[in-house]
Amino acid sequence: MKKKLLIAIAILMVLATSAFAQTSQSVTLKPGFNFIGFTTAISMSPSQFKALNSAIEDVYLYSAAAGSFLSLSEGTLTSLAAGKGYIVKSSAASSVTISVSGSALSALGNISLKNGFNLVGFSKEPSTAIKFTELMNTYSFVKGLYKWNAAAGSFIQVVRDSGGVPVQIDGTDPSFAAGNSYFFNLTEDTLINYDGTSILMGKTIDPPVSDNPFAGTYTA
Repeated sequence: MKKKLLIAIAILMVLATSAFAQTSQSVTLKPGFNFIGFTTAISMSPSQFKALNSAIEDVYLYSAAAGSFLSLSEGTLTSLAAGKGYIVKSSAASSVTISVSGSALSALGNISLKNGFNLVGFSKEPSTAIKFTELMNTYSFVKGLYKWNAAAGSFIQVVRDSGGVPVQIDGTDPSFAAGNSYFFNLTEDTLINYDGTSILMGKTIDPPVSDNPFAGTYTA
């Protein structure tokens, strides 16, 4: 009897641990294109993600190395992961909400970006809100930043003028948020890390533990 009780307790502890480790992300897809990032350690395939809702028409990943898109419908997109940016096309006439299950995220580490355009997915949100112009004023190799505006069907753009000054083309200076993805236009290969309180970029990054949003060791 005692042995059976111990076994039952052990099973309950395993189940409780599994339930605690599982988490989910609520994603609202507006009609047309949606730029998202996964905030969980997602384990489903692109096909399984598409099966979450009949409105999901396609899923895209931008390959900076190839300078082109990989897509689910073409069979070139074969996996999904946190720390990457995706574009989800919805055929619905109104917004739909899906729940994406996964496990809790650990540190993502440094993410490699290429010279030119990169679609960067934010799986975590820096505790200090960082605006586009702030990041560009800190890192001169960031040539432009773009956030998709689904309502307008166009990008909100902050780009450098001929003098190298960041200009808010649309009169808006967005902040980076978890669950979204953004296009970065860079003048060189670099790394990005947003595991800490801020967004760090550079050739090498040693993430700090600090309240200073731009503290840490990095080399441009």
